[in-house]
Amino acid sequence: MKILYLTLSKIDLHTQGIYSDLINALSVSHEVTLLQVCEPKDVDQTCLTEDNDVRILKVLVGELFGVNFIRKGINTVKIAPKLKAAIRDHLKTEHFDLVLYATPPITFAGVVGYVRKKYGCRSFLMLKDIFPQNAVDIGLFSKKSPIHAYFRHQEKKLYALSDVIGCMSEGNRKYLLEHNPDLDEKKVLIFPNTQKVVPLPAEEDTRESGGELKVVFGGNFGRPQAIDFLIASIGDPRVREFPVRFFFVGNGSETEKVKQAAGQLPNMEFVPFMPPEEYERFMRSCDVGLISLDHRFTIPNYPSRALSYMSMAKPILACTDRVTDIRELVLEQAQCGLWCASDDTEGFADCIRKLAAEPELRKTYGCNGRKYFEEHFGVERSVACIEDAMKG
Repeated sequence: MKILYLTLSKIDLHTQGIYSDLINALSVSHEVTLLQVCEPKDVDQTCLTEDNDVRILKVLVGELFGVNFIRKGINTVKIAPKLKAAIRDHLKTEHFDLVLYATPPITFAGVVGYVRKKYGCRSFLMLKDIFPQNAVDIGLFSKKSPIHAYFRHQEKKLYALSDVIGCMSEGNRKYLLEHNPDLDEKKVLIFPNTQKVVPLPAEEDTRESGGELKVVFGGNFGRPQAIDFLIASIGDPRVREFPVRFFFVGNGSETEKVKQAAGQLPNMEFVPFMPPEEYERFMRSCDVGLISLDHRFTIPNYPSRALSYMSMAKPILACTDRVTDIRELVLEQAQCGLWCASDDTEGFADCIRKLAAEPELRKTYGCNGRKYFEEHFGVERSVACIEDAMKG
Protein backbone atom coordinates (compact mmCIF):
# COMPACT_ATOMS: atom_id res chain seq x y z
CA MET A 1 0.00 0.00 0.00
CA LYS A 2 1.25 3.48 -0.87
CA ILE A 3 0.46 6.02 1.84
CA LEU A 4 0.64 9.81 1.70
CA TYR A 5 0.90 11.19 5.22
CA LEU A 6 0.02 14.88 5.70
CA THR A 7 1.26 16.66 8.82
CA LEU A 8 1.90 20.03 10.43
CA SER A 9 4.11 18.43 13.07
CA LYS A 10 7.88 18.46 12.92
CA ILE A 11 8.47 14.72 13.01
CA ASP A 12 11.88 13.24 13.78
CA LEU A 13 11.79 9.63 12.62
CA HIS A 14 14.76 8.80 14.85
CA THR A 15 13.01 9.67 18.12
CA GLN A 16 10.02 8.06 19.79
CA GLY A 17 6.57 9.63 19.59
CA ILE A 18 3.03 8.85 18.51
CA TYR A 19 3.58 10.07 14.94
CA SER A 20 7.17 8.99 14.31
CA ASP A 21 6.47 5.51 15.70
CA LEU A 22 3.38 5.15 13.50
CA ILE A 23 5.20 6.25 10.35
CA ASN A 24 8.14 3.94 11.04
CA ALA A 25 5.81 1.02 11.79
CA LEU A 26 3.81 1.61 8.60
CA SER A 27 6.97 1.88 6.51
CA VAL A 28 7.94 -1.71 7.40
CA SER A 29 5.20 -3.11 5.14
CA HIS A 30 4.06 -0.11 3.13
CA GLU A 31 5.53 2.74 1.08
CA VAL A 32 5.15 5.97 3.02
CA THR A 33 5.61 9.50 1.73
CA LEU A 34 5.55 12.18 4.42
CA LEU A 35 4.24 15.56 3.29
CA GLN A 36 5.56 17.77 6.06
CA VAL A 37 4.87 21.43 6.68
CA CYS A 38 8.09 23.26 7.60
CA GLU A 39 8.81 26.75 8.93
CA PRO A 40 11.54 29.06 7.58
CA LYS A 41 13.82 28.04 10.45
CA ASP A 42 13.67 24.42 9.21
CA VAL A 43 14.22 24.69 5.44
CA ASP A 44 15.12 27.34 2.87
CA GLN A 45 12.84 25.96 0.20
CA THR A 46 10.42 23.11 -0.52
CA CYS A 47 12.39 19.91 -1.16
CA LEU A 48 12.05 16.12 -1.45
CA THR A 49 14.33 14.00 0.74
CA GLU A 50 14.43 10.51 2.28
CA ASP A 51 14.94 9.27 5.83
CA ASN A 52 14.44 5.86 7.50
CA ASP A 53 13.04 4.44 4.23
CA VAL A 54 10.42 7.21 4.22
CA ARG A 55 10.26 9.85 1.51
CA ILE A 56 9.74 13.31 2.95
CA LEU A 57 8.41 16.25 0.97
CA LYS A 58 9.23 19.27 3.13
CA VAL A 59 6.96 22.19 2.26
CA LEU A 60 8.06 25.68 3.26
CA VAL A 61 5.29 27.77 4.85
CA GLY A 62 5.11 30.65 7.36
CA GLU A 63 5.72 30.45 11.10
CA LEU A 64 3.19 28.32 12.97
CA PHE A 65 4.60 27.69 16.43
CA GLY A 66 5.73 30.08 19.12
CA VAL A 67 3.72 32.92 17.56
CA ASN A 68 0.47 34.57 18.59
CA PHE A 69 -2.92 33.10 17.72
CA ILE A 70 -3.75 35.61 14.94
CA ARG A 71 -0.46 35.14 13.12
CA LYS A 72 -0.69 31.38 13.46
CA GLY A 73 -4.26 31.46 12.11
CA ILE A 74 -3.29 33.49 9.04
CA ASN A 75 -0.34 31.23 8.24
CA THR A 76 -2.47 28.12 8.80
CA VAL A 77 -5.00 29.30 6.21
CA LYS A 78 -2.15 29.69 3.69
CA ILE A 79 -0.98 26.10 4.13
CA ALA A 80 -3.43 24.40 1.75
CA PRO A 81 -2.41 26.25 -1.45
CA LYS A 82 1.27 25.63 -0.71
CA LEU A 83 0.72 21.92 -0.11
CA LYS A 84 -1.22 21.55 -3.36
CA ALA A 85 1.55 23.30 -5.26
CA ALA A 86 4.17 21.02 -3.71
CA ILE A 87 2.14 17.93 -4.68
CA ARG A 88 1.79 19.19 -8.27
CA ASP A 89 5.50 19.95 -8.55
CA HIS A 90 7.03 16.94 -6.78
CA LEU A 91 4.47 14.11 -6.75
CA LYS A 92 2.62 14.60 -10.02
CA THR A 93 3.51 11.14 -11.44
CA GLU A 94 2.89 9.24 -8.19
CA HIS A 95 0.03 6.98 -7.13
CA PHE A 96 -1.31 6.62 -3.58
CA ASP A 97 -3.81 4.22 -2.05
CA LEU A 98 -4.39 6.16 1.17
CA VAL A 99 -4.02 9.71 2.44
CA LEU A 100 -3.49 9.80 6.21
CA TYR A 101 -3.66 12.96 8.34
CA ALA A 102 -4.36 14.24 11.85
CA THR A 103 -6.11 17.24 13.33
CA PRO A 104 -4.99 19.88 13.94
CA PRO A 105 -5.36 21.52 11.47
CA ILE A 106 -8.85 21.25 10.02
CA THR A 107 -7.73 23.40 7.08
CA PHE A 108 -6.36 20.24 5.45
CA ALA A 109 -9.83 19.77 3.94
CA GLY A 110 -8.94 21.35 0.62
CA VAL A 111 -5.72 19.35 0.36
CA VAL A 112 -7.45 16.09 1.29
CA GLY A 113 -10.10 16.69 -1.36
CA TYR A 114 -7.42 17.49 -3.92
CA VAL A 115 -5.43 14.34 -3.11
CA ARG A 116 -8.47 12.06 -3.14
CA LYS A 117 -9.48 13.34 -6.56
CA LYS A 118 -5.97 13.32 -8.02
CA TYR A 119 -5.02 9.81 -6.90
CA GLY A 120 -8.43 8.17 -6.42
CA CYS A 121 -7.36 7.11 -2.93
CA ARG A 122 -9.14 6.61 0.39
CA SER A 123 -8.75 9.00 3.32
CA PHE A 124 -8.17 8.38 7.04
CA LEU A 125 -8.46 11.15 9.63
CA MET A 126 -6.74 10.66 12.99
CA LEU A 127 -8.81 12.96 15.17
CA LYS A 128 -6.48 14.41 17.82
CA ASP A 129 -8.25 17.73 18.34
CA ILE A 130 -11.85 18.87 17.87
CA PHE A 131 -11.51 22.41 16.59
CA PRO A 132 -12.99 25.06 16.66
CA GLN A 133 -15.00 24.00 19.74
CA ASN A 134 -11.88 23.64 21.88
CA ALA A 135 -10.94 27.24 21.02
CA VAL A 136 -14.43 28.41 21.99
CA ASP A 137 -14.17 26.54 25.30
CA ILE A 138 -11.09 28.49 26.40
CA GLY A 139 -12.31 31.85 25.10
CA LEU A 140 -10.13 32.32 22.02
CA PHE A 141 -13.20 33.44 20.07
CA SER A 142 -16.98 33.36 20.30
CA LYS A 143 -19.24 30.70 18.87
CA LYS A 144 -21.14 33.54 17.17
CA SER A 145 -18.06 35.00 15.48
CA PRO A 146 -17.27 34.80 11.74
CA ILE A 147 -14.03 33.04 12.68
CA HIS A 148 -15.97 30.20 14.28
CA ALA A 149 -18.33 29.99 11.32
CA TYR A 150 -15.39 29.68 8.92
CA PHE A 151 -13.55 27.01 10.91
CA ARG A 152 -16.74 25.07 11.66
CA HIS A 153 -17.40 24.93 7.91
CA GLN A 154 -13.87 23.62 7.34
CA GLU A 155 -14.33 21.06 10.11
CA LYS A 156 -17.53 19.66 8.60
CA LYS A 157 -15.92 19.59 5.17
CA LEU A 158 -12.95 17.62 6.49
CA TYR A 159 -15.22 15.07 8.18
CA ALA A 160 -17.23 14.65 5.00
CA LEU A 161 -14.06 14.07 2.95
CA SER A 162 -12.73 11.46 5.38
CA ASP A 163 -13.64 7.85 4.59
CA VAL A 164 -12.55 6.85 8.10
CA ILE A 165 -12.34 8.95 11.28
CA GLY A 166 -10.27 7.54 14.12
CA CYS A 167 -11.06 8.93 17.59
CA MET A 168 -8.66 8.71 20.54
CA SER A 169 -11.22 7.34 23.00
CA GLU A 170 -14.83 6.23 23.35
CA GLY A 171 -15.72 9.57 24.95
CA ASN A 172 -14.15 11.35 21.99
CA ARG A 173 -16.14 9.21 19.55
CA LYS A 174 -19.46 9.76 21.34
CA TYR A 175 -18.89 13.52 21.42
CA LEU A 176 -18.11 13.65 17.71
CA LEU A 177 -21.23 11.70 16.72
CA GLU A 178 -23.48 13.65 19.09
CA HIS A 179 -22.37 17.02 17.70
CA ASN A 180 -22.22 15.87 14.06
CA PRO A 181 -25.41 13.81 13.62
CA ASP A 182 -24.98 13.72 9.84
CA LEU A 183 -21.86 11.53 10.18
CA ASP A 184 -22.13 7.84 9.36
CA GLU A 185 -21.19 6.21 12.67
CA LYS A 186 -19.78 3.18 10.83
CA LYS A 187 -16.86 5.26 9.61
CA VAL A 188 -16.03 6.61 13.10
CA LEU A 189 -13.65 4.21 14.87
CA ILE A 190 -11.61 4.06 18.07
CA PHE A 191 -8.01 4.89 17.13
CA PRO A 192 -6.02 5.61 20.32
CA ASN A 193 -2.66 7.28 20.58
CA THR A 194 0.01 4.59 20.42
CA GLN A 195 3.78 4.25 20.61
CA LYS A 196 6.41 1.61 19.99
CA VAL A 197 6.84 -0.54 23.08
CA VAL A 198 10.52 -0.67 23.98
CA PRO A 199 12.11 -2.35 27.02
CA LEU A 200 12.56 -0.21 30.08
CA PRO A 201 16.21 0.57 30.82
CA ALA A 202 17.81 -1.20 33.76
CA GLU A 203 16.68 0.41 36.99
CA GLU A 204 19.27 2.82 38.31
CA ASP A 205 19.43 5.35 41.09
CA THR A 206 19.27 8.68 39.28
CA ARG A 207 17.67 10.55 42.14
CA GLU A 208 19.43 13.61 43.42
CA SER A 209 20.07 13.83 47.13
CA GLY A 210 17.67 15.83 49.25
CA GLY A 211 14.60 13.63 49.03
CA GLU A 212 12.49 16.08 47.00
CA LEU A 213 9.63 14.71 44.94
CA LYS A 214 10.39 15.60 41.31
CA VAL A 215 7.31 16.34 39.21
CA VAL A 216 7.79 17.00 35.48
CA PHE A 217 5.51 18.73 32.99
CA GLY A 218 6.99 18.04 29.56
CA GLY A 219 5.85 19.28 26.16
CA ASN A 220 3.83 22.24 24.94
CA PHE A 221 3.03 25.24 27.15
CA GLY A 222 -0.15 26.64 25.62
CA ARG A 223 -3.46 28.05 26.76
CA PRO A 224 -5.15 24.62 26.58
CA GLN A 225 -2.68 23.35 29.21
CA ALA A 226 -4.09 25.51 32.04
CA ILE A 227 -0.71 27.05 32.81
CA ASP A 228 -2.26 29.70 35.08
CA PHE A 229 -3.81 26.99 37.24
CA LEU A 230 -0.53 25.10 37.51
CA ILE A 231 1.41 28.21 38.50
CA ALA A 232 -1.22 29.20 41.09
CA SER A 233 -1.27 25.68 42.54
CA ILE A 234 2.51 25.32 42.66
CA GLY A 235 2.75 28.65 44.47
CA ASP A 236 -0.03 27.83 46.92
CA PRO A 237 1.20 27.55 50.54
CA ARG A 238 -0.53 24.17 50.88
CA VAL A 239 1.73 22.83 48.12
CA ARG A 240 4.90 24.67 49.04
CA GLU A 241 4.95 23.02 52.47
CA PHE A 242 5.85 19.68 50.84
CA PRO A 243 9.36 18.74 49.63
CA VAL A 244 8.40 18.88 45.95
CA ARG A 245 10.03 20.51 42.92
CA PHE A 246 8.19 21.05 39.63
CA PHE A 247 10.10 21.01 36.32
CA PHE A 248 8.61 22.51 33.15
CA VAL A 249 10.45 21.16 30.12
CA GLY A 250 9.42 22.50 26.70
CA ASN A 251 8.04 25.64 25.10
CA GLY A 252 4.94 27.22 23.61
CA SER A 253 2.82 30.36 23.62
CA GLU A 254 2.84 30.52 27.44
CA THR A 255 6.62 30.11 27.78
CA GLU A 256 7.25 33.63 29.09
CA LYS A 257 4.62 33.12 31.77
CA VAL A 258 6.32 29.87 32.82
CA LYS A 259 9.76 31.48 32.86
CA GLN A 260 8.53 34.40 34.96
CA ALA A 261 6.84 32.10 37.47
CA ALA A 262 9.91 29.87 37.71
CA GLY A 263 11.97 32.94 38.55
CA GLN A 264 9.64 33.77 41.44
CA LEU A 265 8.73 30.36 42.89
CA PRO A 266 11.51 28.41 44.66
CA ASN A 267 9.79 25.06 43.98
CA MET A 268 9.47 25.54 40.19
CA GLU A 269 12.10 25.34 37.43
CA PHE A 270 11.93 26.04 33.70
CA VAL A 271 14.01 24.04 31.21
CA PRO A 272 13.68 25.44 27.66
CA PHE A 273 14.90 22.49 25.63
CA MET A 274 16.46 19.06 25.99
CA PRO A 275 17.58 16.70 23.21
CA PRO A 276 15.45 13.53 23.24
CA GLU A 277 18.12 11.34 24.82
CA GLU A 278 18.78 13.90 27.54
CA TYR A 279 15.07 14.35 28.20
CA GLU A 280 14.64 10.59 28.55
CA ARG A 281 17.46 10.44 31.10
CA PHE A 282 15.93 13.36 32.96
CA MET A 283 12.52 11.69 32.98
CA ARG A 284 14.03 8.57 34.53
CA SER A 285 15.23 10.71 37.42
CA CYS A 286 11.74 12.15 38.03
CA ASP A 287 9.00 10.71 40.20
CA VAL A 288 5.71 11.92 38.67
CA GLY A 289 4.49 13.03 35.25
CA LEU A 290 2.05 15.94 35.16
CA ILE A 291 -0.83 16.37 32.69
CA SER A 292 -2.94 19.53 32.60
CA LEU A 293 -5.94 20.69 30.56
CA ASP A 294 -8.11 23.78 30.97
CA HIS A 295 -11.13 23.13 33.19
CA ARG A 296 -13.46 24.80 30.67
CA PHE A 297 -13.08 22.15 27.99
CA THR A 298 -16.33 20.44 27.00
CA ILE A 299 -14.62 17.87 24.75
CA PRO A 300 -13.17 14.60 26.06
CA ASN A 301 -9.45 15.03 25.28
CA TYR A 302 -6.69 12.43 25.57
CA PRO A 303 -3.27 14.11 25.95
CA SER A 304 -0.53 12.14 24.21
CA ARG A 305 1.98 12.91 26.95
CA ALA A 306 0.14 10.35 29.09
CA LEU A 307 1.69 7.64 26.92
CA SER A 308 5.19 8.98 27.49
CA TYR A 309 4.75 8.83 31.25
CA MET A 310 3.14 5.39 31.17
CA SER A 311 5.81 3.98 28.86
CA MET A 312 8.47 5.05 31.38
CA ALA A 313 6.49 3.62 34.32
CA LYS A 314 5.95 7.03 35.87
CA PRO A 315 2.82 7.71 37.94
CA ILE A 316 0.55 10.41 36.52
CA LEU A 317 -1.01 13.42 38.16
CA ALA A 318 -3.77 14.52 35.77
CA CYS A 319 -5.34 17.97 36.26
CA THR A 320 -8.11 18.35 33.69
CA ASP A 321 -11.66 19.34 32.90
CA ARG A 322 -14.41 17.15 34.30
CA VAL A 323 -15.62 15.67 30.99
CA THR A 324 -12.41 14.13 29.67
CA ASP A 325 -12.09 10.36 29.93
CA ILE A 326 -8.39 10.64 30.75
CA ARG A 327 -9.78 10.72 34.29
CA GLU A 328 -11.19 7.20 33.87
CA LEU A 329 -7.93 6.02 32.31
CA VAL A 330 -5.81 7.24 35.22
CA LEU A 331 -8.13 6.34 38.09
CA GLU A 332 -9.96 3.23 36.88
CA GLN A 333 -8.72 1.58 33.69
CA ALA A 334 -4.95 1.77 34.18
CA GLN A 335 -4.98 2.81 37.85
CA CYS A 336 -1.76 4.67 37.15
CA GLY A 337 -2.08 7.86 39.18
CA LEU A 338 -4.26 10.58 40.66
CA TRP A 339 -6.68 13.15 39.23
CA CYS A 340 -8.02 16.56 40.20
CA ALA A 341 -10.03 19.20 38.38
CA SER A 342 -7.91 21.98 36.91
CA ASP A 343 -9.77 24.65 38.87
CA ASP A 344 -9.29 22.91 42.22
CA THR A 345 -6.08 24.06 43.87
CA GLU A 346 -6.96 22.30 47.11
CA GLY A 347 -7.44 19.05 45.21
CA PHE A 348 -4.05 19.57 43.59
CA ALA A 349 -2.45 20.00 47.01
CA ASP A 350 -4.14 16.81 48.27
CA CYS A 351 -2.75 14.84 45.33
CA ILE A 352 0.75 16.20 45.88
CA ARG A 353 0.54 15.34 49.58
CA LYS A 354 -0.41 11.75 48.79
CA LEU A 355 2.27 11.30 46.12
CA ALA A 356 4.98 12.82 48.31
CA ALA A 357 4.08 10.69 51.31
CA GLU A 358 3.68 7.29 49.65
CA PRO A 359 6.65 6.15 47.51
CA GLU A 360 5.33 2.57 47.30
CA LEU A 361 2.04 3.86 45.92
CA ARG A 362 3.98 5.82 43.28
CA LYS A 363 5.80 2.64 42.31
CA THR A 364 2.53 0.72 42.03
CA TYR A 365 0.98 3.44 39.87
CA GLY A 366 4.04 3.44 37.61
CA CYS A 367 4.02 -0.34 37.18
CA ASN A 368 0.27 -0.33 36.49
CA GLY A 369 0.69 2.35 33.85
CA ARG A 370 3.51 0.51 32.13
CA LYS A 371 1.52 -2.72 32.03
CA TYR A 372 -1.56 -0.98 30.62
CA PHE A 373 0.61 0.79 28.03
CA GLU A 374 2.09 -2.52 26.85
CA GLU A 375 -1.34 -4.14 26.57
CA HIS A 376 -3.33 -1.31 24.99
CA PHE A 377 -1.12 1.36 23.44
CA GLY A 378 1.42 -0.47 21.27
CA VAL A 379 1.83 1.04 17.81
CA GLU A 380 0.89 -2.27 16.16
CA ARG A 381 -2.70 -1.54 17.17
CA SER A 382 -2.74 1.61 15.04
CA VAL A 383 -1.19 -0.14 12.04
CA ALA A 384 -3.76 -2.93 12.26
CA CYS A 385 -6.62 -0.41 12.50
CA ILE A 386 -5.45 1.40 9.37
CA GLU A 387 -4.97 -1.85 7.43
CA ASP A 388 -8.39 -3.16 8.50
CA ALA A 389 -10.05 0.12 7.50
CA MET A 390 -8.55 -0.16 4.02
CA LYS A 391 -10.14 -3.58 3.59
CA GLY A 392 -13.62 -2.13 4.17
